[in-house]
Amino acid sequence: MPAATCLRMGNEGVPLWLIDDAHPHPAQLVEHALDQTFAKAEGDLYPGIRAETPPAYPNWLHDLLTPILNAQTIQILRTSFAVTTCAPASLLAIQRIPHFDTVDSSILAAVHYLCEPPHQGTSFYRHRATGFETMSSARTAAWQGSLAADAARHGMPPARYHAASTASFEQIGAADLRYNRLVLYPANCLHCGDIGESWSRDTLSEARLTITSLIRL
Repeated sequence: MPAATCLRMGNEGVPLWLIDDAHPHPAQLVEHALDQTFAKAEGDLYPGIRAETPPAYPNWLHDLLTPILNAQTIQILRTSFAVTTCAPASLLAIQRIPHFDTVDSSILAAVHYLCEPPHQGTSFYRHRATGFETMSSARTAAWQGSLAADAARHGMPPARYHAASTASFEQIGAADLRYNRLVLYPANCLHCGDIGESWSRDTLSEARLTITSLIRL
């Protein structure tokens, strides 16, 4: 069983699990991805394309995470291969800043890295104006109002993938990219992929290939 390290980030103690050498056969996952048809999902704000994972992957993920999380039951809600492909100039304003996947605190997000550096990992943030590091339904109105105030004070976020601390966001942690590392964190925390120039890779074999998952505790 792969060992997991759990870190705590920021003022809210946001947990981040790092699981190295996670899958016993990562090359088979990559081979499976190369045979899939990737596409943009309608209504999906992810700035790239997705494809289905092997049928056995959700069961493997369930068995991996159950003892790590010391949980009696967990539910795998979604798994998919994901590759960021959108050019920075095409990003919506909401895609240029750290985001959260849900306000439901019972849901965790996982990213399984299936590529090598110089691709980069995932970073985590505090919103400076509100101090928020995680989101809830009770915080939504303040969050939306503060984003409007940020735009008035600092201007719209530039047409690029977010990276490091800015006038509006302070980085509180990072999960560096390593091949076959799986990182796990609350899906309601503010985070973003460290994309850099990875969106411009011409072939899937050169791309920032990951598997993204949502898990309910």
